[in-house]
Amino acid sequence: MRDQALINYPPITPQPDMTRPSPVPTLLLDPLALRQSIIDRLAGSFTKPADLLHTTATSDYQVPTPSVDAAGLFNETFFLKLGFSFMVGLALGFALKVAFKVVLLVAGLILLGVFALQYAGILDVNWSGLEVHYNGWVDWFVANAGAFFDFIGGNLTSAASFMTGLVMGLKL
Repeated sequence: MRDQALINYPPITPQPDMTRPSPVPTLLLDPLALRQSIIDRLAGSFTKPADLLHTTATSDYQVPTPSVDAAGLFNETFFLKLGFSFMVGLALGFALKVAFKVVLLVAGLILLGVFALQYAGILDVNWSGLEVHYNGWVDWFVANAGAFFDFIGGNLTSAASFMTGLVMGLKL
């Protein structure tokens, strides 16, 4: 029944101005072509209106050519438009990330040295006493870190922009 309905329709003939078939069947059948089409559309959405005037002639229609700076989201003016709060958050996030890595590396090397000295019998470590001091230090740090972020958020004009910069700084 379905085949008969398809047979009864007249075949679609290309019009004289159609030199290429529509890309829709290719996009439906090929997931990679669909993905590339979405990426091309997103990259095109970052172009300025003046960039859409630069076109390349292919067959009978014009295709917009994205400019060189449209490919990169982070150009030289991107960070300047975000504001001071974002820049402070970005710098602080990046500094915290680097400092945290350095502290972990140094603490790991110290612990390896302590383990080696304890294994050699040169040093006797009271691990339960060390754990009590560590828990007290963590409690102090959590309380003061919360107060620090409250201070930063209260003194900056845009706390949301600061937090966005902080997260991006930690991601860089």
